[in-house]
Amino acid sequence: MACAQYKLFFNKTVATAKQLASFETITVHQEMDNAWVATLEVPLCTNAQGDWTGESETWFQPMNRLRIEVSLRGGQWVPLIDGPIVTCNYDTHMEPGQSVAHVVVHDDGFLLHRNESVKLYPGITDDQIAQEIFDGVKDIVKHTHIDPVPPPDDLANTTTVLRGTPMKLLQKLVRRQHEAWHAFILPGPEPNSSVGCFKQDPTGDSGLPTMVLLGKNRNVLNLRFSSTAVTPAVFRGSAVSLSSASETPSTAVLSDINRLGTDPPSGTPVNRMLRPGQSRNVNLQNGVLAASEQAAYALTADGEVLKDTYPAVLQPYQNVQVTGSNGRLSGLWLIRQVTHTLTRNSYGQTFSLQRNARSAGAGSSNTAASPVIC
Repeated sequence: MACAQYKLFFNKTVATAKQLASFETITVHQEMDNAWVATLEVPLCTNAQGDWTGESETWFQPMNRLRIEVSLRGGQWVPLIDGPIVTCNYDTHMEPGQSVAHVVVHDDGFLLHRNESVKLYPGITDDQIAQEIFDGVKDIVKHTHIDPVPPPDDLANTTTVLRGTPMKLLQKLVRRQHEAWHAFILPGPEPNSSVGCFKQDPTGDSGLPTMVLLGKNRNVLNLRFSSTAVTPAVFRGSAVSLSSASETPSTAVLSDINRLGTDPPSGTPVNRMLRPGQSRNVNLQNGVLAASEQAAYALTADGEVLKDTYPAVLQPYQNVQVTGSNGRLSGLWLIRQVTHTLTRNSYGQTFSLQRNARSAGAGSSNTAASPVIC
């Protein structure tokens, strides 16, 4: 049984049992390319004089920090969020026991999205820009995970301009690298810390336990699969050199895509062109390939793990093996979104997955890539 425990930190201090008892339901929503948000439900109880005195507590003070960690089976504590309290909402009623407050916490990307400025970054790659941004906020981002970016052909004559917030520029950088890249903030290994990330989609198994839908080892309550033939595409584009006035065309080779299975998604890919400006400041070949790889994510799945059965904490930006009743859909999937729900007596996880390939399926010689449970 995957018995769950959780603990809260107010700033750097662990919450007491009395403080934990103040919370009813805690929900943490984690999604790729979006802010991670926690909502904590607090019943509003009055004293003998009919006054509610909880508003002076630490967890109701905006910009104070709150961290949530979960442990399964007495294992390692996994942080779900670490960031500032940004909003407190009060739902009050005249009837006893009906009034509640909702405390909303954002990840530290919120702090990188507050102050606007102007700055030039001449002659450096996007990963170097990301490192400079994170280095400039070491009081917030104490660790970094940054993948190297292939330089554009004319790097020496390339200047990137920050006009806005640092987080806005990071999002601009990953968009022009195309959506196989992501800029995001993770909770750090210790309280009051975060990890700044500028990374590609993961490759290979991330080491999470396999999700099993059927059989004696089942640990998933349900799975809803969807497959579309609309999105797969082959992208092409051209770059013009201002120094030589020459044009360099490039077309993606689909066999170079890092697929999560043996076969491409259903349907024939359509031909598409990069929008004007998409190839600027990036390596063109990597640009068309990344755009084609993102378009290949034509398979999605949603579901819920069995409470007290699935033995790990799921989080986005990881790959997980899924074993279901359909061999073509079983295999490695990318976790897109997870919602964690903690109550006084249970811990649940719902999830959304995506995939850019199908497995070989039943009867194929490549059975290892397409497990089937009957």
